[in-house]
Amino acid sequence: MLDYQTALTGAVVFDTTNAGRIWMRDQDRASLLHRLSTNDIERLHVGQGLRTVLTNHNGRIIDVLTVHALPDALLLMTSPPQRATVLSLLKKNIFFNDKVKVADASDELHQLTLYGPHSAAVLAQLGAPDLTGLPLHHIIAATITDVAVQIAATLPLAGAGYVVYIPAAASDHVRAALRDAGVVPLSDAAWAIMRVEAGYPHYPNELSLEYIPLETGLWDAISFNKGCYVGQEIIARMESRNRIAKLLRGLRFAPAAPLPPLPHKLVVEGKDAGDLTSVVQSPRYGQIGLAYVRAAHAAPGTQVGLAASDVSATVVALPFRGTADVS
Repeated sequence: MLDYQTALTGAVVFDTTNAGRIWMRDQDRASLLHRLSTNDIERLHVGQGLRTVLTNHNGRIIDVLTVHALPDALLLMTSPPQRATVLSLLKKNIFFNDKVKVADASDELHQLTLYGPHSAAVLAQLGAPDLTGLPLHHIIAATITDVAVQIAATLPLAGAGYVVYIPAAASDHVRAALRDAGVVPLSDAAWAIMRVEAGYPHYPNELSLEYIPLETGLWDAISFNKGCYVGQEIIARMESRNRIAKLLRGLRFAPAAPLPPLPHKLVVEGKDAGDLTSVVQSPRYGQIGLAYVRAAHAAPGTQVGLAASDVSATVVALPFRGTADVS
């Protein structure tokens, strides 16, 4: 896969415009999101960003949001299928005395994400400042190819990741400039492989109402020192008692193991051991997957099976490292 290899050695661009983008404006914007989600939104200063989770009253995941603090607004990025759900949830929780305006920004802004060790250099070549020290999820205003954009550091693939928010009218111009700079488009298939290698959960495979943020390993998206939020009691109890029922883990399969449709139950000695949620064929690591594994079986090196089959897999820590086991 040329795009996969280029991501490891150069720079690729992945079209993430299908993600949802939402504006939150006016003076109570941070306090509204603060009381609805898991992280400490009120501590954000202009230019900073973080991840936070919207959960239901049982502490289960509605969506994971990336939040950027701009001078006059919060810019939220949602999972692609959850834009309307998140927008509706925010609007219905605005009380009569809240000074908050919420609007869909998805048509106004497009977004492209660059990955790979040369991605910062390419953006600098097009006019951006040095991005190498930009903290994760923080955002800066920049001009590339004479277009005013916002650039944020995002979860990296192949060592780096930068999301570029572009005015919709200038989107084609920026895409052409990246192409002229030699940036290779990253296919959906290659991105799926790399996100499993990195151990990143994705909606709806690993992010859904089936799971609780601590099971997913979203510790960076949770504050245990803030006040109440929807689902807080369940999450705080799990953390304080250290009773997490299952954990997101990697699975490594034999190279030619036949795999059933997803999701699929995991078993150990005939008993439920969790759920296989994603599987890919990695050029570097062989046939691998992501799974929620029950805590009793989540230690790296544990063998688990796929229900109603002879296929087994080895539990590994995330992200995947080393080379494929082809024995």
